[in-house]
Amino acid sequence: MNQKELGYLLTLIRFPKFGAVRLAKLRGFFLSTEAAFKANRGDLTIAGIPPHVAEEFISVREKLSPEKELFLIDKHKIKVILPEDQDYPSLLKEIHDPPATLFVRGTWPNATLPLLSIVGSRQATPYAERICETIVKPLARSGLIIVSGLALGTDALAHEATVDVNGRTVAVLGSGCDDYHIFPSSNRWLAKKIIENDGAVVSEYPPETEPQKIFFPIRNRIIAGMSSGTLVVEAGIKSGALITARAALENGRELFAIPGPFHSPFSEGTNNLIKTGAHPVTSADDVLSVLGMRCTEKINETKRPEPGSPAEAEILKLLSAQPIHIDDLARATNKNISEISHLLMLMEMKGSARHLGNLYYTIG
Repeated sequence: MNQKELGYLLTLIRFPKFGAVRLAKLRGFFLSTEAAFKANRGDLTIAGIPPHVAEEFISVREKLSPEKELFLIDKHKIKVILPEDQDYPSLLKEIHDPPATLFVRGTWPNATLPLLSIVGSRQATPYAERICETIVKPLARSGLIIVSGLALGTDALAHEATVDVNGRTVAVLGSGCDDYHIFPSSNRWLAKKIIENDGAVVSEYPPETEPQKIFFPIRNRIIAGMSSGTLVVEAGIKSGALITARAALENGRELFAIPGPFHSPFSEGTNNLIKTGAHPVTSADDVLSVLGMRCTEKINETKRPEPGSPAEAEILKLLSAQPIHIDDLARATNKNISEISHLLMLMEMKGSARHLGNLYYTIG
């Protein structure tokens, strides 16, 4: 697409009531984006635009400027990827309403590379931190490009874990992808790290678009749609991560979930996903085998620590990578809580046990 046509396309995108589906109708009906931009009410209606929306567009289009839109793309060093471009993710084209445009900063991955989306609670627990350390990092090292939403909590943990091992990650935003509109603002430093590490930040919204609450569930279809599978780390029963999980299923993608303690409200959603058919994941290989890949690194199998006493040995037999509550440890060892608590404190100091919060423990 030449610059003139691109400028008119960007002005159409700037009109908020021209979403992905309506833009596709306009591009399919008119011979050019300039013709779509200058069309009268009748032609816009024939193209599939509701009459009241067509009237509203005509009333405001004189305020839109193709030249200004092209200036903003250049100013913020943004690449525009269209559905007809080779770099447009092939899987994303398959969803019901693929974005009419992807605005990208950074290094966009080759369309043939494998992508995995990772989502979870915005109030990530120490358990989620452990998962990102022991599962997300090996997945990133194995060549999967990790896709998430740059939100607080699990999203940020997944991006950070990937960058930490020099993996590549893509952050899908619910705002413009220019520096000043990345949301949340507290993660702008992370967006910078992602770009510096050959990753990308991407949005279907044009530069300098303010974040809006409605944009975030809408962008979840991109996170799920561009990936071969979606891994849900933690999710409450009403978590927004379940929107992404549902989008993955609706588009025929693989769905993975981390099992969690049944006591924890942050694992209620993931445990339910497993009950209804999601692949349970306790190691990186569980994901890679389903996607037809192999782990390129030997997963760090830490040698089990030596117990300092028979009582510690008894507890060590019960500890694993799966969290266990102190009440369950007390029942299994027939010891009182104060005794178990004292032993766990000593074991934490030696690194043989780890407290995840809320009195859940794993092996150190």
